[in-house]
Amino acid sequence: MAKKINKDLVEPIDSKKYLYKEMDVGLNVEDSLLYLVGPLEDYSSYDFITKCRTILKFRESKDGGPINVLINSPGGCMYEMFSIIDYMNQLEVKINITCRGFAMSAAAMVLACATGKRSASRHSTIMLHEGSAWNIGKNSDIQASAKHSLHMESMANNLLESKTNKNAKWWKKNTRTDLFLSAKEALDFGIIDEIL
Repeated sequence: MAKKINKDLVEPIDSKKYLYKEMDVGLNVEDSLLYLVGPLEDYSSYDFITKCRTILKFRESKDGGPINVLINSPGGCMYEMFSIIDYMNQLEVKINITCRGFAMSAAAMVLACATGKRSASRHSTIMLHEGSAWNIGKNSDIQASAKHSLHMESMANNLLESKTNKNAKWWKKNTRTDLFLSAKEALDFGIIDEIL
C-alpha cells in the first residue's frame, strides 16, 4: 500500500504537482537540487535515490537537464557509497555534485564519481583514505572479511583511476593514511572539474 504524502511537508502548486519544503526534506524539485549531508549510513542510498526519482517525476519536461547535488559529508559506509555511484551511472540524466564544506572518505568518492560537473567551493576540504573495517569472530570469518575489504578497496581505487588524473596504484599508495586535499589540490588531481 502506497504511503500518503504528509501534507505538512508539501505545498500544492497546482492539482498535479507539489513543491517540497527544502529545509524539511533536503530537496528542491523546482531547482532539481538535493542535499547529501551527514554520514553515509543505513538508508543514505535509499534517500538519495528517492530524492532523484522525486525530482525526475515532478519535472516540467523530461529534458529538464541535470540533477544538482550539494554534498557536505564525513563519509561512511562503502556499500551505501557504491549504491549511490551505481545509481548515478544508470540514470539518463547527469548528476552534478558540488562540495560545500567537506566531502570525506566515501563522500569524496561520490563527489569524484559524479556523472556531470564536479565542483567544490574554494575553502572545501576533500579527504580520501583506504577502507577500514571492524571484525570480530572466528579467524576464518575475519580472514574472509579482510579479503572482501581488500576487494572493496580495489574497486574504489579502480573507480578513482577512471575518474581522476591518478592511477589505482597511486591511490592505493597515497591513501594508506588520510589524504586531505584543498579544492585546488582536488582540481589538480582530477577529483573535481572546477572551483566555485
